[in-house]
Amino acid sequence: MITGFNTDVKFRGLVYHVQTEDKGKVNPLIETLIYKGGEILASRRLPYAELVKDKDRLIRGYSRGM
Repeated sequence: MITGFNTDVKFRGLVYHVQTEDKGKVNPLIETLIYKGGEILASRRLPYAELVKDKDRLIRGYSRGM
């Protein structure tokens, strides 16, 4: 099972490494880190525990285009 993605992104002549990972059912969180030269420049964490608790609401939202 793939739980994350790693991508190199070129922007204005520099290459940044972007790593996104789903932390799984025990810790329902999607985390994205942006690196340059091994240093973390930015991070973002998006919890989705409430969405897992109410799957019907999520499905209804997607069917309406959120």
